Amino acid sequence: MCKNSEIERNDEQTLLERLEAYGHTDVYPFHMPGHKRRLGPKEMGHLYEMDITEIDGFDNLHEPEGILKDAQLFAAELYHSEETAFIVNGSTAGLLAAIAGICRDGGEILAARNCHKAVYHAIELHHLKPYYIYPPINTKYGINEGIYPQDVEKMWITHQNIQAIVITSPTYDGVVSDIEAICEIAHRHRVPVIVDEAHGAHFCFSDYFPKSAVACGADVVIQSTHKTLPAMTQTALIHLNGDLIDRERIRRMLTIYQTSSPSYILMGSIDGCLHMLSENGEMLYKAYTERLQRLRDAIHEQCRWIKLPEYEELDAACSKDYDKSKIVLSVRNTGMTGRQFHEILLHDYHLQMEMVSAEYVLAMTAVGDSEEGYERLLHALVETDAKINAMLAQNEAQKDALDEEEKLHDWAKLPVVSQKMTIYDAEQRKKILCRLDDAAGEIAADYIYLYPPGIPIVTPGEMITGAVIGTIHWWLSDGLHVSGVYEERDVRIIC
Repeated sequence: MCKNSEIERNDEQTLLERLEAYGHTDVYPFHMPGHKRRLGPKEMGHLYEMDITEIDGFDNLHEPEGILKDAQLFAAELYHSEETAFIVNGSTAGLLAAIAGICRDGGEILAARNCHKAVYHAIELHHLKPYYIYPPINTKYGINEGIYPQDVEKMWITHQNIQAIVITSPTYDGVVSDIEAICEIAHRHRVPVIVDEAHGAHFCFSDYFPKSAVACGADVVIQSTHKTLPAMTQTALIHLNGDLIDRERIRRMLTIYQTSSPSYILMGSIDGCLHMLSENGEMLYKAYTERLQRLRDAIHEQCRWIKLPEYEELDAACSKDYDKSKIVLSVRNTGMTGRQFHEILLHDYHLQMEMVSAEYVLAMTAVGDSEEGYERLLHALVETDAKINAMLAQNEAQKDALDEEEKLHDWAKLPVVSQKMTIYDAEQRKKILCRLDDAAGEIAADYIYLYPPGIPIVTPGEMITGAVIGTIHWWLSDGLHVSGVYEERDVRIIC
């Protein structure tokens, strides 16, 4: 049994007190940030002593001429990018600035439908007309695959005024699209490619991981340093390359979408993290990837029912590679929901996952992980797998019914919906509440999504379909919180 076996919450605690208390528990973080509350630059120990503003000798992020300019040049060299800028408002600010800097108000944009909600917010704010490419679903695991390059090519035939294309790669689950092929197609039409590589800041530090979009020819690449690197939450990088983008306009948009008082602690965290990895990354990543591969191998060998996706099980026609730092743990066809699995790992084993979905949980690993953390996860999975095996052995009829149900339904697929008005126009219209079951054929007034990962199943201005309603009911029945659905299973529609 783990020490500190009860995770106590005191409603009278301040936020700082609760954070301090939580830091002393034995709950292991299989979630971001990548430092895992243990690995980071030693200089960051006394944060309040370093919390400053733009004083003499410390430069200005929005007009860098000195130490911040040098820090960003160092980051660009490390990532082999033509230009790199620090972000202290997360990858969200990078996506907003990139789209605003490339697309003119009222223009057209091509986006993968599984993009983060920040992409949709940029579409809304700049009155853009979006066209979507839907990724296929991997029916074995219920996760989105990559984007077919030929689907990108087809879009130019009927939508030749598209000003940018936005792809999320890797996805939250680690699937990497063929960015090289997509860039080749887009650049043939003189259209820039923006890649949300928020979950891929670690790619360049080991050949064990996929090739970064920076090296694949993408014009703008946004990475969250805090997600998979030992940097503090809210830190990110934006890489600018090629001559298809107006870099000065993107820089200006970064000043709009970021605070005018950027945190020097956060910027110092980015710089310290990158210097630490530049000096010690080869050693750190060799040890990390060896431990990670042993863990993945052990899960395959010792678990019968809990499944772990590998690249060979993806469609190579659309999924170019797979980020093995993502531990997607599927309980499909076991009679257990993702939420139930998540609760077992948290309350019985004190393992906090990054994300819970209807049929799987996601454990994020990073260079900051420890051998002890991996041992605890493997122990929990082996014990839980044995309990699932015993449960199914007692009820073979239930197992057959579960198999048949999976053949009939796959609610993990993003339903294709039609846009009846732009997101911006929908936000200006009067809205009313409607029962979810009565909403088929109505126009959505809200974004409806699970968070994480923050991918809308429907956006304002799109028609709610029976498939959308079925997916939402499936999520709710599995105990997942669905943003945009209210207490009595109501949704907001355009009046």
